[in-house]
Amino acid sequence: MEKYNFNGFTYVKDYKYSGFSIEHNKEKPEHIFKFYALNKFSVDALLKGYFYASHPIELNDSLDSSRFLMYTSQKLGIDFYERLIEDSLTKQEITELYNKDINNENLCSWYITTHYDISTNLFGIISTTAKENNILMWPHYTQESGFQIKLNTQKLEKSIENKLTQEEQYLGFYPINYCEKLIPIDISSYDQMFIPLAYVTNVKSNKWSYEEEWRFIIGKQNMGVPYTKSGLNPHKDYFVRTENRYVFYDSKLIEEITVAHNFFNARQFEVKWLDAKNVLVKPIEESNWEYQSQVDFLNYIVENLSDKFYHSGTKYEIDKDGVTILIRTKEKMEIKKEIDETFILTRTDDYKIFMD
Repeated sequence: MEKYNFNGFTYVKDYKYSGFSIEHNKEKPEHIFKFYALNKFSVDALLKGYFYASHPIELNDSLDSSRFLMYTSQKLGIDFYERLIEDSLTKQEITELYNKDINNENLCSWYITTHYDISTNLFGIISTTAKENNILMWPHYTQESGFQIKLNTQKLEKSIENKLTQEEQYLGFYPINYCEKLIPIDISSYDQMFIPLAYVTNVKSNKWSYEEEWRFIIGKQNMGVPYTKSGLNPHKDYFVRTENRYVFYDSKLIEEITVAHNFFNARQFEVKWLDAKNVLVKPIEESNWEYQSQVDFLNYIVENLSDKFYHSGTKYEIDKDGVTILIRTKEKMEIKKEIDETFILTRTDDYKIFMD
């Protein structure tokens, strides 16, 4: 068994079992939330009931899960290289590569990069948040025009595990370890790369702590490596099928779906208030790249989530000091479809109010 302690988290590899584990003292949230921009990809994920398990290169922070969070303070043994590429090169070729890579200038850089590339082809990351409302999450992840879904954590975990095949692996659901400084892990202390990989996928700068992120780690074969999304990287993508990064769940587990404050904007929708409670909305087809996505999205809500539909709004409230403040809300909406892709929204005055 191998362990690594950092910032209150313990990264564990028990060689009696596959995978790794991360020990921490954070309480698992009852519900988690996923924010989406509105586009054909997010709508497809909603309609088909899957999450896209990102490669580290695709994360929005280039330091998150970075290969540069791993280094070695000393030369690795040649057995590391033999285990990694013994099926690809001859013994002589491995020896030549090894001698070149362990010099003081490189210090096993090729080994670390190659192992990272091979490993990240075999797992994906699904980011969620434990916080239902945050003034930064809506603009950062939906541009105030996307949507958010709410799911029960325990039920979602079971659903994801049940839908994985025998060749796929559920590697866990963990909170992010937010730290003041990002400190690379020395891989020379470990026989295998399980501990280093668990660590690099779990640490982020505490500047991101407002997100209260919890992430799923899923293992699959041939998930692909999108090299061309990384700056100054000349490699072509190692691509198999985009669907290899899909992780399915039971979409009936969605407890709420909330559209952003500016979802129904007059650039993309015909908006007509019928009275103080009812508003007609109709996606505009002309010069609207997201027209079909909007139609599919609203049709899906009418057919499957009409009793779980909310709109993100604003409201004045009085705080504990008696000061009038502007806050975010969620108001439950009734939605029904008329004809010709026309929808009627009805306000209910049933609000969720967020004071923090």
